[in-house]
Amino acid sequence: MKAHTGVPSPATHPGNNFDAIRIVAATMVLYSHHFALTGQMEPSFFGIHSLGGLAVTIFFVLSGYLVNASWQRDPNLWRFGLRRFLRIWPALTVAVVLTAYVLGAWVTQLPLKEYLTHRATANYLQALGMKIHFVLPGVFENNPYRLGVNGSLWTIPIEVRCYIALGLAGLIGLLKYRPVLLLSIAVLIGWFLARSNPDVTGTVHHGRELSAFFLAGAALYTLEPYWRRRPVLWGGAIALATASVWMAGWRHSALLLGLPFFIIYSGTQATAYIRRAGRWGDPSYGIYLFAFPIQQTVIQYGWPQLGFTGTLCISLAITVVLAYASWHLVEKQALRFKPSSSQVWFGASAVRAVKTRFLALSELQYFAFVLALIGVVYAAWLVASWPGILGQDSLAIMLEVDTDRVHQANKPAFWYLYALLTYGATGRVEVPIALQMLICAAVCARILAWMLARRMWKSFAYCLIFVALAPSVVYYSSSFYSDGIYAIALSGMMFEVWRSIRNRSVDLSSLLIFFVTIPFAIFGRPNGVLNLIPLAGLTWLLSKPYRIRMSLVIVPWLIVGFGSQFIYKYKNPIGSIFPLALYETVGFLEHRPMGLWEHDQPRVTAKTVDALTSTGQSLDKIREFYDHYYWDPLIFFPTGPALMSLSDKSKRTILKEFFKYNLWHNFPAFMASRVNIFLYAAMANGGIPGPSETSKILPYTKSISSVQPLKFSLRKHLHAWYDFSIQHRAILWAPWGGLVLLAVALRRTMKQRDKVVALIAGTYALQLAAVFIFSIAGEYRYLLAFFTAPLVLLPIICRTSEQENA
Repeated sequence: MKAHTGVPSPATHPGNNFDAIRIVAATMVLYSHHFALTGQMEPSFFGIHSLGGLAVTIFFVLSGYLVNASWQRDPNLWRFGLRRFLRIWPALTVAVVLTAYVLGAWVTQLPLKEYLTHRATANYLQALGMKIHFVLPGVFENNPYRLGVNGSLWTIPIEVRCYIALGLAGLIGLLKYRPVLLLSIAVLIGWFLARSNPDVTGTVHHGRELSAFFLAGAALYTLEPYWRRRPVLWGGAIALATASVWMAGWRHSALLLGLPFFIIYSGTQATAYIRRAGRWGDPSYGIYLFAFPIQQTVIQYGWPQLGFTGTLCISLAITVVLAYASWHLVEKQALRFKPSSSQVWFGASAVRAVKTRFLALSELQYFAFVLALIGVVYAAWLVASWPGILGQDSLAIMLEVDTDRVHQANKPAFWYLYALLTYGATGRVEVPIALQMLICAAVCARILAWMLARRMWKSFAYCLIFVALAPSVVYYSSSFYSDGIYAIALSGMMFEVWRSIRNRSVDLSSLLIFFVTIPFAIFGRPNGVLNLIPLAGLTWLLSKPYRIRMSLVIVPWLIVGFGSQFIYKYKNPIGSIFPLALYETVGFLEHRPMGLWEHDQPRVTAKTVDALTSTGQSLDKIREFYDHYYWDPLIFFPTGPALMSLSDKSKRTILKEFFKYNLWHNFPAFMASRVNIFLYAAMANGGIPGPSETSKILPYTKSISSVQPLKFSLRKHLHAWYDFSIQHRAILWAPWGGLVLLAVALRRTMKQRDKVVALIAGTYALQLAAVFIFSIAGEYRYLLAFFTAPLVLLPIICRTSEQENA
């Protein structure tokens, strides 16, 4: 079977019938292919071509006419080429990549790792360089037609060659003068009829034949002033000549003679209703690109049970939906960057034109642009560190899922629920990691798009480069830790709170961001409950209709979050206050060579010593495992004192004596410890598991994930980027920017008495105080929320500054 496709139009044409012709021809291709894909002969057009083949010739006629028109309107090679590129490649890229790495990965019979690393899978992407590969490993091998994943792509390189030939002809002046152009076309078509005409050779040279139809369409544009004046005369003469050639048995030649005029004349008309076929967009190119793989997929799952008609109807419906989505989300957006006729080659005017078009984009379009940009970086890092970053806390939560909570991680119950529904349901740790990376990218894109729409260029640049794409954010977004998603979700939620209070309303986009951020911002970390404060303030300040909207989003998540804490209770919850009292109490007992005692009084009470040593551990043994930055040796080390095993009575004694005596008699030591741990965490000196740790963690779990199965050429560069950032972590990872902005926001709050800013900045200040006071481990991730805080604090500060200036 010969597969066929069409060529895209440069734009929709509401004043003529071209859209309708393209849509009908695209449907002809789909319909014709369905016969071959179900093991039948394609319908034939008088034995010349299949029905799909006829549709392809129609597309090439239309393309020759419209592309020649484009050149004549603006005879500039680079603008001509850029317009063609923007029409062909964006949608083609989406179709090829989705087919290879989404559809193919889904339907292949090979193991996923083998499929993704197979040479044929990578080769399929060569279609973007006009080298078409028709098969993917293990894909559609049991279908009636097993020789192609997307057999419609083969005509696109021919189309591109026609574009190149026309552009070069225009560059050397052949298109400038009508007689020269027509003579050149006549010579080329004459050569084709003499040397490659199927009526003469008996074989079809598809590339040359389709090029001849392209030239015929181009000639008809050049001759349009003549046949427009006397269409009946031209039509009659061409019909008579076509009939004569047909009767002589030269059917291919007759088709070349008669079809182009009939198509172009019909297309230039403005028939009622028919001319409105493109009012919802131009789905023709999308139908060409997506129909074939969609048909193959439907046939794989529905043939022969659904029969020819059933699989055809389902394929058509799915393809049309994807085609319209392709037009509105990809093709139409790309065409916004078409250069104007006044634009010069890569000069200042070109930059201005691109800038003008960029500035004209809507906030939704900015969102799509930024999301794509961030998504590429995140996806590249995920592939480079596949299946994601895993550390000891990741292992703990995975074991809790694997063992059905026999092993307990003592993490927030919601985080266990999230792990259970994603990792537990699939056995693949990359699933929860990919999902949280998607959420992080979307939240960042939302805020950055808002900045772009308001021309906050400096804030946008800072937040994009030094927050959204910062090594620490990318790293923790790709790790199976709750801290990365918590930090971004908190910023996104705070931004929407501020924006909604400022606007006195909650729009759909805000509701969507609230929906995806609230569970992680409130229940992703133990201290997240403090973040209910701005939500409560927002709900209080909104009018009743918007309060109801917010309640419909907040209340279900509160039920899920708090409900999970009752359902998934921990046998030995760690808490926050006792670990602080225990850790600092042991710190108070640290050996001090000076041997000074405050006022000859003991550092800790005798009851405290008795409680600490109640399990038989000596004070010397306990002091041996005290670390200035982590409490872990006191609790988790196999040879350590394991102080969490103390009796409840001893724990209560330590806690009571801490607040009654020990804290106040060692307050300088307590504050020194707090500052020490805080700075240790802020300088990112804590335990940060590298990408290589994943291979050590996975064997202890039941995960079926593989470590870095793909041969990814960028891996070494991305890992080098990570290593560089770690070496300079005191600058690149430290949350100084967010902390400075928080101080500025708090100052503005006191100066302007701005309650909205106070609500946001005050919550961050409470979180900072909680981290400073209760941290018993110098973990950088505890401060990650302040690294991402500029996402919300910069918009707030910039807007309050504008109000001051006003």
